This record gives sequence, C-alpha cells and structure tokens, in this order.
Amino acid sequence: MSTRWFFSSARIGAAAASDGQALSTAVRFSRDIEGRREEPEVRGPTLSLVGPGDVLGFDRAMVLRQEPPPGTADAAENVLASVELAHADLPWLLSPGTVATPGGPTPQPWIVLVVLAEDEAAPPRAGHPLPVLTAPVAALPPLAERWAWTHVEARLPDDVTDVESARRLTEQGMRDHSAGVVGRLLCPRRLAPNRGWIAAVVPTTAAGRDAGLNAAPGAAATADAWPVPGRDTVDLPVYHWWTFRTGQAGTFEELARRLRFRPAAEAGLGTRIIDVRRPWPAEESAGPATVAMDGALRAPGTAMPETWSDLAAQDRFRALIRERVDAPALRRDEIVAAGDEEPVEDADVVAVAPPLYGGHHTGEQTVPAEPDHWMSTLNLEVRRRVAAALGARYAQLEQEFLMARAWEQVGAIRQANRLLAAGELAAVAAERAQHKHVAPLGAADLVTVMAPVSGRVPVSAAEPGAEGTTLATMLVAAPEQLPIGTASTSFVRLTRSNGAAARRARRGTNGGAGDGQAAEPYLAQKLAQLGLMGDGEPEAGLPGELRRRLDPLPLQVLRMADRIPAGSWTQRAESDRPLRPIMAHPKFTVPIAEELLARWPEWALPGIGALPPDSVTLLETNPEFIAALLVGLNHEFNRELLWREFPTDQRGTPFARFWPGDSADVEEIALWPPEAPLGGRLRTGGEGDLAMLVRGDLLRRFPGTALLAVRAVDGKLPPAFDGVPATPLVLDDSTVLYLFADLDEERARSEDWFFVFREPMRGTQFGFDSGEQPAAMGTWADLTWNGVGVDAARCVRLGQAPTTPTRLTQPDPPVWARDAADMARIAFQQPFQLAFRATTLLGG
Repeated sequence: MSTRWFFSSARIGAAAASDGQALSTAVRFSRDIEGRREEPEVRGPTLSLVGPGDVLGFDRAMVLRQEPPPGTADAAENVLASVELAHADLPWLLSPGTVATPGGPTPQPWIVLVVLAEDEAAPPRAGHPLPVLTAPVAALPPLAERWAWTHVEARLPDDVTDVESARRLTEQGMRDHSAGVVGRLLCPRRLAPNRGWIAAVVPTTAAGRDAGLNAAPGAAATADAWPVPGRDTVDLPVYHWWTFRTGQAGTFEELARRLRFRPAAEAGLGTRIIDVRRPWPAEESAGPATVAMDGALRAPGTAMPETWSDLAAQDRFRALIRERVDAPALRRDEIVAAGDEEPVEDADVVAVAPPLYGGHHTGEQTVPAEPDHWMSTLNLEVRRRVAAALGARYAQLEQEFLMARAWEQVGAIRQANRLLAAGELAAVAAERAQHKHVAPLGAADLVTVMAPVSGRVPVSAAEPGAEGTTLATMLVAAPEQLPIGTASTSFVRLTRSNGAAARRARRGTNGGAGDGQAAEPYLAQKLAQLGLMGDGEPEAGLPGELRRRLDPLPLQVLRMADRIPAGSWTQRAESDRPLRPIMAHPKFTVPIAEELLARWPEWALPGIGALPPDSVTLLETNPEFIAALLVGLNHEFNRELLWREFPTDQRGTPFARFWPGDSADVEEIALWPPEAPLGGRLRTGGEGDLAMLVRGDLLRRFPGTALLAVRAVDGKLPPAFDGVPATPLVLDDSTVLYLFADLDEERARSEDWFFVFREPMRGTQFGFDSGEQPAAMGTWADLTWNGVGVDAARCVRLGQAPTTPTRLTQPDPPVWARDAADMARIAFQQPFQLAFRATTLLGG
C-alpha cells in the first residue's frame, strides 16, 4: 500500500540554486593554520542558464497522462483538466523567478495548461517551429496565480509519516525518474457540460512565447505571455495539446445521490395477475378465475404456493391438464392392447396434446401421481407451465440459429459414430463367419488355425501360477509332452486327417482295407494327453477359451477405444450393444436471462416497465421459475434435435445456464431425483440469490458503475474494503440488474451486508462537486463550484476563500490558497461511493 503526498514545487540540481537564469558560483577551501581550521569561500563568476526564451518545448514522451483523456466524449464537467509529466521538476526547470505566497517564496512555473471551448478558439494551426493557438485573453487563467495550480505528487510507502522523510524520498525519486513521482499542471477553469474543449500546454513568459512563434523579443524575458497591450487575443505556441468533450450535466456523486430505494412490492414488481378462467379457447368459462404469476425475479421473501382466486376452478384445471397431457400415452397403450384393429385417425387425434415437460429426461410418459414429484409441479401449475412455454418458445424462434451452432459442435461426434458403425458391422460380419467356419472345429484344428497368432493369444489353461501366458508359451512349456513345432502350420498340414500321411497310416493300421475309422491326428492325441481337449463340453478347456478369445465384439471395442477417447467405455462394455452410436448433445453457454429480459421483460420481471427513474429495488432470483423455463427450453430443443437427425437421445441438457457467470445454473436434468422439488437442483440449492435492480441517469451517464456487496464490521462499513462485485446484466442504457452469487436474504441479514455503488475506475482527478453548496461543510470534499469564487473567465479566484470546513484532517489540515500542495489536497476528488444497508432494504 502507498500514501499520496503533494508538494508545491520541486527543483533539483543547478536549478535549485539559481535565481531566474542567473547561477552564482563559489568554491570553498579548507585549510589548517597553527591548529586553526578555516574554510574560506571564494566567489566565482555568475553563470547564465538556459531560460524559457531559449527552448522550444519538451519531449512529448514527458507526458504520462491527460485528464480527461484525449477523445473523451462524456467527461465530467466538475473536474479540472490536468496533465501529468514524467519528470516531476519539469514545470519549474526554467522558472523565471519566485513569487511570494502565504506558504513562502515559490518558483513560478514556465509552462501552464489552458483550456478553451471549441467555440472560443480553433484547434492549433501549423506554425514554425511550433503549432500556434490563437486564444481570447478573456478565457485564459490569470498567470499571477499559476503557482497554485502546479504541484508534485509522490506515492510513498505507508510507513512514511513525517514531511522531511517524504520530501527526501520524493527528491530521490525525481533524481531516479521514478514512476511514483510526477509533476502535474492543472487548469483552474470551470468546464461546462455538453461542449467540446481544447487543452494545451503553453509558455507562461513573453520570452517563451516569442521563441515559439519565431518572433523577435518584444518584452522583458520575465514578463507574462498575456495579456498583450492593445489586443484581446494572443498567439501562443503549443508544446502539447489534445481535445475532449464534456457530457450531460450531472456528476457521479450528484446522480448517485438521486437514487431512492423503493420496495419491490411497493413498486409493483414481481407478480402479475393472469386470467385463467378459460385455459383453452373451446372450453366453457366457469366464472372469473385468476392466479398470481411470478417471474425469474421476485420480491425477497414472497415465495408461496400457487393459489387461484377460485379453488374449485384450480382443481378442475389440474384434473383437465393431467387428462390431456396423459392422453397420448394412455391412447398408445390402448392401441397396443387392441392390436391393429383401431383406426389410425383416432390415434392421430389424441397425439396432438399439451407437452409433458421433462418426460424425455425422466422417461415418464404421464404426469407422476406423486404431488411432490418435480414433474407434477412443472406440468400441473399454471405459472410453471407458462415459464416452460417461454423456454420452448425461445427454442422455436431461434431454431435455425441454434441448430447451426449445434452442428458446429458435433463434427467429432459424427466421425466417431461413423467409426462405431463400421466397427459394429465388422463385428457382426465376423461373428457370422466364425459361426460358419470356426465353430465346428475341434481343439486341434483351433490350435492349428491360431498358430500364426499364438504368441498374441492369452490363455489361462496352463500350469498353476502361469496365468497370463500365451498360447504359444503354453504349447512349448512341456516339450517332452508336446514337441516344439507340433502346433506349427507345416506340421499340421503334414498330419491332417485327410492328408497323405494320415491315409497311409490308416492303410497300415487296417491292413490296407480301410474300414472308414479315421485315426486321431497326432496333435489331437497330444492335446488329449495334456487334458486340454475337454470332456465333451463345447466350452470346457482350451477350445472354449480360444473361441472366446476369437469373439470379434470385444476386439472391436478395444480397437474403437484406441481410436475414440471417451470416458463411457466402461459402461458400454457392460451393455448389450457396446458399439452403439454416441448420444451427445450440444452445449450453449449463452445466459438465457439476457434473452428473456430482452424479449419478454414483463414475464421475466412483472412490472419492470413501470419502475420510476432514479430507483433502486432489491429482488431475489426465483429458482422454480428458472428451473421450469430451462426444462421447457431443453425439452423443446431436444425435440428439434431429433427432428433434424442430430445424434441425441433427447435426455441431454444443452442449456444449463440462466444467469451470466462462469458456472452452470443446473446439472443434467436427467439426473434430477424424482423427489427433489422443482428448483431444488439449481446451483443455489433452491434458495434465491439477491439481486438489485437500478434505473436512473447515473447508469446512462456512467455505464461502468460497479456494485459491491460488503460485509459490515461492528455495524459499519470498514474503512477500506474491496467487497464481492455483483454481476451486471444491462437491460437498457439506464437500467441494470446486479446479481449477487451465493448471497441470499438470510445471509444478508445475519451477516449484516452493505450494497455499495462505486464510481467507475479512473485516473487521479481534481475539481469540486456540482450542485448546491451545503450551509456547513464537514470536510473539503463537500466543497462545490457554487462555493468557489470564479472570475469572468470561469477560473477559480484564490482571493475569494470559501467557508472553512468544520472537520479538518489532522495534523496539518489544508488551507485555501496557502500553497499549491494545499490546493491539490482541497481539489483532489476521491472516488464517490454510495452504500445501502441490506437489513434496511429487506425491512426490520
């Protein structure tokens, strides 16, 4: 942390010892004479230094910052224009002399900042060697008081508390050209709103003026650059300049103080009454019936069950909506039970029915009988069906745009599904080929067929402790029983049952008669001796294991797992169809609240159109409404995905974000427990977060206004705080909804929070407040332009001192017109903050 220090002037090096352009020189000698030490001083010649008439300005790199910044279109009219310089001593480097001030002798700056309205002067024109500004003298500040509007600012560590230490560190910072030490020129002219302005750094002396105009000196070097005898204008060379424009009248503080808190219920926010006596056009009206419809935002503490003005009408409606929503599923059951005898036209008639919101996600085809089921609440309450219908309507209106974005996300999935389809086809074809050609083979023939790949076929039918061995290793493990090469393709071809060697062996055994009994091949005999043939069981022993190792489906799954990285292969391996297509859904991060408030603001927040200007009201989010809308939106968009042949099973949640932010508001809808209340699976856990709705010129004039939630300390705002920033949701140029994450009504009350409006971030500014001057000033921060005397040029008059504040900062309180440092302390504009206490807004 650092502290801001102001000093009236700064001169280092030769300039600190000069008197104008004259620098006296001297040499001090040290000598010892008979034990006496003497230090006589020998004066040297007086040197002439470079003055304002010898230079043509300064390097533009010296300019660090201009206030208001160049090109600003809506600068505040209460601030003083200023320019910061990297070399803090630059304004006094060529000082023509000193002036007596209440704070002591002060060097006069050789440059000054002037500000002219666009209708008072034209922008500087090209000149030689410098641009030239023709300015009316009546609009320029008095040069005799320029010492009060030029100062040094140093940002020093907090542990620096005494002036001498601060001055020493500031001088060292100037020598090192530290970024924490700057010089600053202020223009003491009061600006007017809605005007364009030209700010220019110009010389203060006649010598500097004439040099910059390339004119012969016409006055003394130390004379002021204006006024010029006999002229009401003056041509000034310009060292640096920029333009800006002030905005409409009203400072941040002035506009913020206009804000008034209005309870949501008092302002008519949060609910609207809808007529529900005829939910369908063809229905007969059963008399007047209304219900209160809430929105995505409501007044804090107003959550309550849906209540109709006519309870009998409510019961009739719920029975009727259940009947109509359930009708398609019940009719399908009837048709399935009756076979194909029912006419198709009847089935088509009942297929057009109100949607069963959430049915695709849960697998339910009718409204659950349990009243606590979230689908029951969603589908049987009017206000929740309206919210779901709003979400569905948005999906319908934006279906082309949304589908285009969806297809952009599915490219990799479509490629993966093509690979899975090819793998599944290959597995089925291989299964058929194996069933035809491999299934009839015995153990010996299986071993022969697999001989080329025997080194890659793992088997477990080996000696104990030899698990994980391969077929080739097993066959050569006991060479005395099964000689090496016995299972090779060449040996098997030689000893095959229908080969020449086998026929000769049979003729020899049967005396050449051949009785049709085929001798067992040698390999089969050896496998039987090793106990690997099985005892007549098709899946025993070695043959069954080899057939399982040849199963093409697991092999294709392994192949696809190498080509398609995914985390779902574990579940797929356990299913009946592990190579089924990937059922994915697109993901949209757009906050639906922005779309809802832009399209249907009265449904999002009933009564928002009637909120008066300069109003602040506290609201809370409505989890039930938000959950209902998201279910309806995802339900309808999943239907569109199915219609467009998107690879999805209609159980996904493409839209999981309602409010702006980095995290989703809901988890996957398909994972919601049936017993969870509607809205209970939101990120907030079913509780509404607080939000503040603000409408006023403050937001139009200062669109970057921040709102912080700050926890109180002993019932008050802490002296210094950062707070938790609210997320702004801009509704129009004068209306903003500020959202507080994880801050509900209970927490705001129990922990005593404040809501603080903070002026947008800006650079260091100087000036005075607008508006009426208070009768008694507490501090200099209360000083307004109406309490400051100005001359005909609208420049501050130092001789007209305002009333001294009653609470002066101690020690060393600033004094009006004592020196430039005090004027900087008085005119310094701290960022304004306006706080509302949560307990006051919530009541109680």
